[in-house]
Amino acid sequence: LEAISIGIIGACDGPTAIYVTSKYAPQLLGAVSVAAYSYMSLVPVLQPPIMRMLTSKKERETVMKSQAKPVSKTTKLLFPLVITVLGGLIAPMGLPLLATIMLGNLMRESGVVSRLTGAAENEIANVVTLFLGLAVGATMSGIAFIKVQTLIILALGFMAICLDTVCGVLFGKVMYVLTGGKVNPLIGAAGISAFPMAARVVQKEGQKWNKKNFLLMHAMGANAGGQVGSVIAAAVMLSVLAGMGVIPG
Repeated sequence: LEAISIGIIGACDGPTAIYVTSKYAPQLLGAVSVAAYSYMSLVPVLQPPIMRMLTSKKERETVMKSQAKPVSKTTKLLFPLVITVLGGLIAPMGLPLLATIMLGNLMRESGVVSRLTGAAENEIANVVTLFLGLAVGATMSGIAFIKVQTLIILALGFMAICLDTVCGVLFGKVMYVLTGGKVNPLIGAAGISAFPMAARVVQKEGQKWNKKNFLLMHAMGANAGGQVGSVIAAAVMLSVLAGMGVIPG
């Protein structure tokens, strides 16, 4: 259970890491939270060297064409609803995480609760962040936090996020081969939950090698998938292990 709590750091999703750790290893909550949010802020530093190491100059220079396609209002409204229902059927234990993300999406796209949307984006988000920081910080007493185990968790979390980036770029290389060189492998690095930071890193790295390269919207697609995917991955682990009767309480 502790291994799962540490491994989820690789998703680069602070709320998911906190939620999973609170269920599986609450004694590690402080260390996992610090690792998750620290590495989220270090994405622009950690990812570029890995991206350059795993791709060739030709692959990094690949230009991906984009087409502006209008999205209907119905599609925008159905997206959060369908994702929530399907996610709940696949892994019901993750619904608190998934439904929260999709609720904000639904409120914004509906256009009928502008006051609630504005409050959720600003005042409510600020208050929740403040109290979340206080609650997590309260678990970080010197005796529980300042020890060798914390350093080990930080090291394993570093490995997790690096491996996450490696796997994303390698899958991008597979797509590059399968599409005959039409997919830039760099966008695979955006398949984590650091939204939209990872997508911006991909855009910046792509333009270093080809000034005509505009990968941002393609990377945002992978980044959005990583956001939902990290929650689904955590939900699957929560649901599977719940079925095995190992969740405490």
